[in-house]
Amino acid sequence: MRDIRRKFAIAALTAGAVFGGLAAPTTASADPVSAVQITVCNDSGGTMLFWVKGYNQHDDWDDSPVWRANPHTCATGWNYWWKQNSSVELHYQIGNGGWTWKQQYVPRTKDQTTTFHVS
Repeated sequence: MRDIRRKFAIAALTAGAVFGGLAAPTTASADPVSAVQITVCNDSGGTMLFWVKGYNQHDDWDDSPVWRANPHTCATGWNYWWKQNSSVELHYQIGNGGWTWKQQYVPRTKDQTTTFHVS
């Protein structure tokens, strides 16, 4: 008889934990990692190649493929998302010049893209 009561008590506690946990309110994360895609505007007269390195939406240090921005146009690095409120390295080459880079701050925004200008 004691064995049956113990099994019943364990089952009741388990059910209470499962169903009680489902009914209890939960709090949302206060600051989820949000990310944006980066658009680079080529303000120069030469074709620009660029790539980005920084923390992605999973908080992993990552780099992108190389994209192309024609003179006086903008190009978005599609399908690559970068963590907001952090910095990335923007690597670029204009025309036949050498590669250079600059640190760019990715601000918090409600938009899905952040735009940087290079001249």
